[in-house]
Amino acid sequence: MVIRELILKNFGKFQNRSFRLEEGINIIYGENESGKSTLHAFIQCMLFGLKKMRGRAARTDSYTRYTPWNNPSWYEGSIRFSCGGKDFRLERDFRRGEEGTKLVCESDGELLSVEDGDLEMLLGGISETVYENTVSIGQMKSRTGDALLLELRNYLSNYQESGDGKLNLDKALSILKERKKEWLNRLRIREQEQQAEEEKIRFEISYLEREAKELEGKLSEERKIREAGLKLAKERDRENAARTALTEREARVSKLKWRKIVPAVLLGDLLLWGILFFTAGFKAACVSAAVILIAAVLLCILAWYKTDQTQDQDTRDSVSKNGLGDDSRDHVRETEQTAGDSIRLLTAQLGEKRTRISNLQEELLELQMSASQGQGEAEEIRSIELAAQTIESLSVSAQESVGESLKNRISDIFCTMTRGKYNKVAIDEELKIDLFTKDRHVPLFMASQGTIEQVYLALRIAVGDIFCGEEPMPVLLDEVFAMYDEERMAETLRWLYREKEQTIIFTCNKREAEVLQKSGIPCHMVRLHP
Repeated sequence: MVIRELILKNFGKFQNRSFRLEEGINIIYGENESGKSTLHAFIQCMLFGLKKMRGRAARTDSYTRYTPWNNPSWYEGSIRFSCGGKDFRLERDFRRGEEGTKLVCESDGELLSVEDGDLEMLLGGISETVYENTVSIGQMKSRTGDALLLELRNYLSNYQESGDGKLNLDKALSILKERKKEWLNRLRIREQEQQAEEEKIRFEISYLEREAKELEGKLSEERKIREAGLKLAKERDRENAARTALTEREARVSKLKWRKIVPAVLLGDLLLWGILFFTAGFKAACVSAAVILIAAVLLCILAWYKTDQTQDQDTRDSVSKNGLGDDSRDHVRETEQTAGDSIRLLTAQLGEKRTRISNLQEELLELQMSASQGQGEAEEIRSIELAAQTIESLSVSAQESVGESLKNRISDIFCTMTRGKYNKVAIDEELKIDLFTKDRHVPLFMASQGTIEQVYLALRIAVGDIFCGEEPMPVLLDEVFAMYDEERMAETLRWLYREKEQTIIFTCNKREAEVLQKSGIPCHMVRLHP
């Protein structure tokens, strides 16, 4: 495979930028924070996709780290590469995952299917784990350490059916067993931490549910009180209205009485006048009757007026005392408003509790889903178990054959890079590495830092050659040569130019370009600017 062009439509700090690459050695040069590591990560994300983690892991995952600085909703890129004599274009919309992936063969215009494994076939079937532990080397990651065990484990699993074999054995099984114990311990610790976190969330949910239940009870009581208060106020209003009507009727009856008394007084006065007329004479009777009539009328009017005033005052007093009319209606409204305020407050508090409970339940579900996905430990344990089963199933002869072949390949690469200073590299089943010159044995820990870096680089390339035998992948080196002297860097670059179809070097200094120029090795330079 040869990468022809990187097109970063919107990825990290880059927007609408493209970079062309060539066969042979490519140097991507730039100062710190100019985007070299972003380009390195972009190639891996394009080839293997970019998954978004869940929960707390999402804060620091690659998806979040390389989210576009401008317009995060637009998160796309594409890469053009050659493979098997044909040109291809791979496009990805990282927000949509596999649904936003499109693979096109530009040589014949055919639209390929990533879901059906067409991209995996073009990559030679290697996994992302193998890729980042062999041909892709990040900053300060030449050493493999635990990653070497993973590489060999995957190697054994993938080549079980091919009969290629692996390294020799009982000790390898012992290593896997110890590693399994370590991962089981990590898994147990993580499960305990998760269980504690889940119990904490459940306790808070339980506490909030009790509070919500209490609020529901109070709310129910307030509604009953409101209904009872309104009912009582309405009954009181009806009673007051009845009393008002009764008082008004009594007043009207009293007035009617006086209307009957006045004519009676007048009739009595007329009878008195008649008696006086017949007994005392006409003149005396008239005078006496007139005086009596006037006095009686005045007394009736005065008594009627006082009685009417008394009845009106009694009516007003009754209205004031019993809260009739507008005062009664105001009382009803006041009762309803007071109860309504209390109900609204309790309803708001209950809504807050339920919202908090819902959020905690989502957090608990997310935590449980995160646990079900394994978070790495369970997957590692399964991989170790699978590796152990695979190891036990392979023949000893195949093991020795491939193990010896891998050792020879590492020795060949390393010895060439050191111009023959070392002639052999030995690796045992416990991953202990020893170096040999013509005259002496050198344990790896006694070698210089530059030599150690070269050994691990040779180890990665050798393992990568086995995995990528069907379709050699470009070698990506991010600040790998920092500890190399000029002579060893020149030999390493010369070997890469001769043996690898494409090498991409990410660097913040000009040493590599200067060494290539002195050695007469052509290269393609890409310059980045902060």
